[in-house]
Amino acid sequence: MAILCLITATSRAQETFSDTFSSVSYSNNDGSQNWSTNWLEYNDNNDPANGYISINNDELRFRYIWSENIRRSADLSSYYTASLSFDWRTSSLESGETLVIQISSDGSSFTTLDTFSGTQSGTFDQDITAYISSNTTIRFRKGGNDWSGNDDRTYIDNIIISTTSVPQTDTDADGVIDAVDLDDDNDGITDEEEYCSSINASFLTSSDVGERSVVINHTDTEYLRLDFSSMDNSFQLDINGSTVHPSVLEFENGALDAGDEYFVFQSDGSFISQPWVANSNGIPRLRLVVNEYGQINLYGSRNTTSTTLELMEAQSGTPFNTITWVPGNNNTFTLTNQQGPGPEGFTGELFASAICDTDGDGISNHLDLDSDNDGIYDLMEAGALNEVGVSDANNDGVIDGATSSSGSNGLFNVLEDTDTAYAILSYSILDSDSDGNYDAYALDADGDGCYDTREAGFTDNNNDGYLGPNPVLIDSNGLVTSGSDGYSAPADNDSNTTYDYREAGAAPTITSQPVDTTTCPGCSTTVSASVVADKFQWQYYNGSTWVDLTDLGVYSGTSTNTLTITNPTVNENNTQYRLQASNDAFICSSTTSNTVTLTLHVNTVVSNRRITYRVNKN
Repeated sequence: MAILCLITATSRAQETFSDTFSSVSYSNNDGSQNWSTNWLEYNDNNDPANGYISINNDELRFRYIWSENIRRSADLSSYYTASLSFDWRTSSLESGETLVIQISSDGSSFTTLDTFSGTQSGTFDQDITAYISSNTTIRFRKGGNDWSGNDDRTYIDNIIISTTSVPQTDTDADGVIDAVDLDDDNDGITDEEEYCSSINASFLTSSDVGERSVVINHTDTEYLRLDFSSMDNSFQLDINGSTVHPSVLEFENGALDAGDEYFVFQSDGSFISQPWVANSNGIPRLRLVVNEYGQINLYGSRNTTSTTLELMEAQSGTPFNTITWVPGNNNTFTLTNQQGPGPEGFTGELFASAICDTDGDGISNHLDLDSDNDGIYDLMEAGALNEVGVSDANNDGVIDGATSSSGSNGLFNVLEDTDTAYAILSYSILDSDSDGNYDAYALDADGDGCYDTREAGFTDNNNDGYLGPNPVLIDSNGLVTSGSDGYSAPADNDSNTTYDYREAGAAPTITSQPVDTTTCPGCSTTVSASVVADKFQWQYYNGSTWVDLTDLGVYSGTSTNTLTITNPTVNENNTQYRLQASNDAFICSSTTSNTVTLTLHVNTVVSNRRITYRVNKN
């Protein structure tokens, strides 16, 4: 299949916050974005031209440091990755005298990233994504003893915070950018469900045997959902050598071990109740999601009877790490259940997947309104239109009113349990043949050997399952533009309210074939077959082709399983007949009976001695 398409690429913006100290000022903005504050000195004179901290010869200079320190902040809240780099050199720092670089996500609680000492130089470069906030602050201060001499020096230059912003694209124009939108194309299928190449993994059942791990491998991962139906009572997930959080995630109050951190509900700081007991409504007790940008969120069901998931966070506010996916390559997940005071274990499902393009037309499924190019909208194939309050009156493949009624998460309100980032679909996406492949991504949704395009009543010129001829032409929404039809109500030829492409069908089976028959001119005879079918059509052979019979002249019952021939003439003698039987819900083929022959014999003979005459009875 050849496919020609219009593709709009979405780029991820790269922005920088920088200070090259090229002028003696604490307000330099040398990057593409401005810092949110100037450099602020503490315990010094806050003068960039002189003091223990100052700008000299295009460098930030530190000398004879005791309690003096300097900091600067940037608003990184709209970015999903960030790194900090700078050049540094030290001079004459004695043993125990150091300068440290620290970082904070709130401007008050700082973490040391690195320490500089002695007489040396280098370049610092480190990922600071975990500290992204509206008040990300870096600070330089002494790290050990007071500096003892006026010749103790450290110089910093070319400070750069490099960031990558989340694309602001809003494909479906519902006011929610794709990075946040749970349904980027408003077709009623969440983006998560439109991903593919998924795996599921079994977990560790509860047992008092110490720390245990499960290792799972998956190729081309760009999305991860980890659902725990029970948790007893802590875990850590490592992805390609990076943990999802700096600490082990602990959920049982009073069970905190070294290296653990409590995780509680963000709304009120309370603990999850009995996480080792499954939820009676079938939703996970815990759900951890790593999105396509490597950002991590954790949700939980508050108790065993909860009907919704709620956002959870580290009790101390420590952010999750950011994961770097390895597209096209293997990704390794190591899920560890730590040893505790009693039995430990967890059960659930790991769902790893990749953003994919089922029909290969260059439009990813989560942006494609016809993900398999069969001429039937994904909205129709998913079954969302069966839900009360969901319609597509203008027949564009997008839910009517979705741009104004999709709330803050971009998913149509009627189709979700709650308008949150962790909403759960309120309907089951259709998989007509129960093969694990949703109808929207299957060319033969009912698995009956007949492509959906044909069963829907549309044209498939080369019988490849795609609408129209080759090459297939599509628009920016992934809809086929080269077909002569499609994107209308699919056929329901047997009028049973189930579209034929969803209803497995088959050609009829003839259990008793018709047989040759002999009759006389002017007499009557029948030719019959035993078969259950919706439609019957008797045909005769004219010497070159088969021709459909109608109830005219000597023929009747031409559209039943029994053909009646009344008062045949010599013209019908030695004529061949056959029956074609078909079922309304299966358009791809019919069943043809064996061929039979009609022979005419007179039934009156007059004999005179040894001469025989055949006489026309009439």
